[in-house]
Amino acid sequence: MVAGSLEQYEERACYLASHPEEIASLKDKLAKNRLTMPLFDTERYVKHLENAFQTMWQRHEAGQMPESFVVK
Repeated sequence: MVAGSLEQYEERACYLASHPEEIASLKDKLAKNRLTMPLFDTERYVKHLENAFQTMWQRHEAGQMPESFVVK
């Protein structure tokens, strides 16, 4: 569903608008994946985001410079 340009987005939208079976297939796929795929796991995402903020704040309070890190 990602488009590389506005033109590709428009082409995809027009295609889907004229192919309702494709839209139905996408809806089915999303419905099946929303309970099992990490993209839809809001609770886990929030936990990781809060851990990242906490790590950044701890580094700031310790006088450390910003750097990349992995959220556990």
